[in-house]
Amino acid sequence: MYMSLVYLAVFLLVGAAIFLVGGLDEKIAAQHRRGRKAGEMKLRKRTLFTGLARLEWERRRLVREVDMPPAVYWLLTVLGAGGGAAVGKLLFSHAFFAVIVGVLGAISPQLFLRVKLTQAKSRRVEKLHSSMLILSNSYIVTEDFIQSVRDNLGVLEYPAPFRDFLTYTNYINSSVKTGLRRMEAQVGNDYFSQWVNVLILAQDDRNMKYVTMSVVDSMADVRQAQRESDTAMYAIWREYFTVLSLIFAAPLIFRVLMKDAYTVLVTTLPGQALLTLLLAAVVFSLVRAYRLNKPLLT
Repeated sequence: MYMSLVYLAVFLLVGAAIFLVGGLDEKIAAQHRRGRKAGEMKLRKRTLFTGLARLEWERRRLVREVDMPPAVYWLLTVLGAGGGAAVGKLLFSHAFFAVIVGVLGAISPQLFLRVKLTQAKSRRVEKLHSSMLILSNSYIVTEDFIQSVRDNLGVLEYPAPFRDFLTYTNYINSSVKTGLRRMEAQVGNDYFSQWVNVLILAQDDRNMKYVTMSVVDSMADVRQAQRESDTAMYAIWREYFTVLSLIFAAPLIFRVLMKDAYTVLVTTLPGQALLTLLLAAVVFSLVRAYRLNKPLLT
């Protein structure tokens, strides 16, 4: 009976690890197979120093773009590390695994910042699209882009670049084309660049003003596809974290109901190797799943 419980625990943990690596989502497995060769080439060129430098640069970029005070970020890091270490100690009763889970908790604020930055970019694109739609409709009527911006500046959801455009054309350079190119560089969006190109052409050919609505409509189609993709990814994330909860609850259940099996799992070398494999599979699957959830528009 005792060995049966041990075999059952080993089977469940190995099965969970295989499921996380290969069966979380077919997209993850397919992307892993396609990118394996390219990934191996990159790893040959990457050293530990460059990897750490890249992580530090990414951390600073996230903190800057999300506009989070550094003190708040470090507070979240300390809380994540402490909470992770406590959870690791509770589940695995071993200092080594407590340190591993603590490290995972320490880097969890970066995941939070990534999600928050993605949401901020999505809101920015929605506001930009709304502003482009208003100005396109107005420009078709007035045939004067400066006048359209001036008339609608108060109702634009993303007014900053257009306010700067008015200031530049009124006080520095009256060339609409130069102001549009300057605004294009400030916004940095592919569909906005197409829209600016059409507006520049419309300064010489007024019939091109109708094409601005075509660009806005194309952008709306991509936004709809992004919403559908987000809905699908939310369902995947929900299932993923449900499975994670069950997996991390398993050692605690063993500790309460099957103490002998739990002792074998956390004190013997095969059991500790199995737990290490499980944690590695969790981290790997989390990173791969996150990389799939990238916005179509930025």
